[in-house]
Formats: sequence, structure tokens, C-alpha cells
Amino acid sequence: RSVVMPCSDADFIEAKNTIENADFEQTKLTIAKQIVASELMTASQLGEIARLFDFEQTKLEFLKYAYKYCFDPNKYYLVNNVFEFSSSVDELNKYISRQ
Repeated sequence: RSVVMPCSDADFIEAKNTIENADFEQTKLTIAKQIVASELMTASQLGEIARLFDFEQTKLEFLKYAYKYCFDPNKYYLVNNVFEFSSSVDELNKYISRQ
């Protein structure tokens, strides 16, 4: 039986660089979604990726999408500090409670 481990630091740096190098917000989002769907990440790592987006709405969309791929969903509260508006935190928490 294999042990499930979150994304290594080296792979995480590579993933972040790939996302950062995209020119457009929507492209960054597409790449980020592809990466998290294939690479288990911690809540902390997902928060770092969310910070690569310029817009609150994109951060929210990404973090909703990424939740089901999170290695430690019990720590998902860590991503809340990427938001500027408490309404985004509320919306994310409502989304999570419905999952």
C-alpha cells in the first residue's frame, strides 16, 4: 500500500513558476487547476498558489476548485488570509460546508 504524500517542495516551486509565467489571469487559473488536480497539495501550498492571482474572484474560484484536492482539508482555514474581503471568506466557507 502506498503512502499518500503532499507535493514536495521542489515540485511545488516548479508548479508555482509554471503558473507565474502565464501571461493572463485566466491562463494562470487553468494551469493551476490542472496542477492541483494531479498533485496533492497542503492547505498552506494552495494558499500560496491563490496569492499568484490578481483578482479576488479568481482566488475564490481557485480555492473552491482546489478544496477537493487538499491533502489536509481540516486546515483549509489557512487559505482565508489570501482574501481582501470577508465576504470571500464567507462564500468559501459556505461552499465548503456544502461539500
